[in-house]
Amino acid sequence: MKFSEVIGHKGIKEYITKSVRNGKVSHAQIFLGPKGNGNLALALAVAQFVNCLKPTETDSCGKCRSCLKSQKFIHPDIHYSFPTIGSKATSNNFLKDWRVALEKNPYLNVYEWLQHIKAEKKQGNITKDECHQIIHKLSFKANEGKFKVLIMWQPEYLGKEGNRLLKLIEEPPANTLFILVAHHQDLILNTILSRTQLLRVPRLPDEEIEDALQQKYQISMEKAKQIAILAEGNINKALHLLESADNDNQQLLLNWIGACQQQQIAAMFQHSEHLATLGREQQKNFLAYCLYFIRQSLLLKVMPTQAVAVSGAEKQLAKQIATALKLEQFERIFEMFNKASAHIERNANARITFLYMSSKLIDMLKQRR
Repeated sequence: MKFSEVIGHKGIKEYITKSVRNGKVSHAQIFLGPKGNGNLALALAVAQFVNCLKPTETDSCGKCRSCLKSQKFIHPDIHYSFPTIGSKATSNNFLKDWRVALEKNPYLNVYEWLQHIKAEKKQGNITKDECHQIIHKLSFKANEGKFKVLIMWQPEYLGKEGNRLLKLIEEPPANTLFILVAHHQDLILNTILSRTQLLRVPRLPDEEIEDALQQKYQISMEKAKQIAILAEGNINKALHLLESADNDNQQLLLNWIGACQQQQIAAMFQHSEHLATLGREQQKNFLAYCLYFIRQSLLLKVMPTQAVAVSGAEKQLAKQIATALKLEQFERIFEMFNKASAHIERNANARITFLYMSSKLIDMLKQRR
């Protein structure tokens, strides 16, 4: 993977490439950041860059034999370690699945990975046998590239087995790089943290997700903005939202809440029935968008002069809701939407859920009027 293919993180890319050019890259690093922010994609780009045969100052060439192998995740000097299932399982047992998963989505989360390997209710782990295999793999010199690289995804799953790697991490063979990709610092052994350089990878700004969606998937600016807002810095979540982007959440919200506000009972029933026909993921996405809209309405109520991230007809409706509701009613609405989302997640009857919410919204708006 090239750095140019990794969404956002311009400053971090510049820092990494400069460190490599100056020969000051740390032999053991942790790329730490929230889920879906691209720290795994960055690790893949680093591994390709350090072994590229014709790199530029800012990226790998993407065309040499080393890059071609890196992009297919088959480079003999780039190794991967990740959670697996089975008390004696190692990453080698799941490499084919790993390559397929990465090719499809280098921003995947651990739940999706475990589902991909049919873990069902089994817990993922990085085993003692895996640690022994890592030590064995890195005991040899590089075959084709300049560096031997180990990318360990989710070192949180190491547990105490990570102590087996301490000596190797502290005193690795020459030209060996450890890149640990993690989300939760508190779940990583302190003995590992003390032996690695921590690189914090922040959440992606909405604007960078919005731009990436428009450029790569040719969707409208308005649709990209909706998805970016709901993704909350998580590009993996944004990609899932994109799959269910056929419905215009903004227009659905305007129609539904507008009907409740005007006490148009027939229209309210019609919109509730339509929402009930959507798929479960689309319903959850819509409810998340509703929560975002209600937050903007609350901001307008508390700070009327504050700029909010809604415009046009949506902003007008937000102002009306802000005027119509009391602060304690906003709290009740937040609770109602969160409960509804949890019920939908548990396969509750969507028709009843949306009709119930509609009636409650009408009651609150009517009471205030």
